[in-house]
Amino acid sequence: MSGEPRLARIAAAIADPTRARTLARLLDGRLHTAGELARHAGVGAATMSAHLKLLVDEGLARVRPQGRHRYFGLADGDVAHALEALLRVADGRDAAGPAADLQRWQRPAMRGLRHARSCYGHLAGELGVQWREALLAKGWVRAAPDGRYELSDTGREALVELAPQGEAGTGRLLYDCVDWSERRDHFAGPLAVAWLEAMVTRGWLRRVADTRELAVTPVGQLALAGTLLRYNPGP
Repeated sequence: MSGEPRLARIAAAIADPTRARTLARLLDGRLHTAGELARHAGVGAATMSAHLKLLVDEGLARVRPQGRHRYFGLADGDVAHALEALLRVADGRDAAGPAADLQRWQRPAMRGLRHARSCYGHLAGELGVQWREALLAKGWVRAAPDGRYELSDTGREALVELAPQGEAGTGRLLYDCVDWSERRDHFAGPLAVAWLEAMVTRGWLRRVADTRELAVTPVGQLALAGTLLRYNPGP
């Protein structure tokens, strides 16, 4: 074989501690400036610029110029899912077994993340799983023949205030994503991203600084309790 294997280059790009912290930050699904990422990783602006260039060149991140600023995010959902899988391996889930995994998620520092967090821009954790179950049980979302999901007429009416523009565009707007703490599915895709953004905008959920954790507000508790089949307000 000639040349360096593509997998080795990707692994090397992720393995650097600063780039790993940067990619983990981008898992929240939002766009960040180089300055914000530098502060999060604890490095200088020039150092972060070099790291971001490599991540973009290797197809792990994307950049969006807007005015005088450049915003960075993960390249796509495939990268996000690969990083989630690496997090599972790093946590030693399979090696430790289900009992140890449950114990880990019961730790005070992890309870908030387990209850609700962002996963590449959509809702994950216990709350994300409960949201999916409720929408399917109510018939607001139904399975389509090609493995994706779509809103029913009833669901479109019920959720119009939450994501009035949610169905714009083409392609897979809603599909399953395995939740790495619950080992069940939550919804992913552009429509799921629109729902989470609407929940944050409407004050149902609040982002916890510098983490992917999402805290349910008092307003959100009332709104979600009226929608979910079983509601756990969280830690």
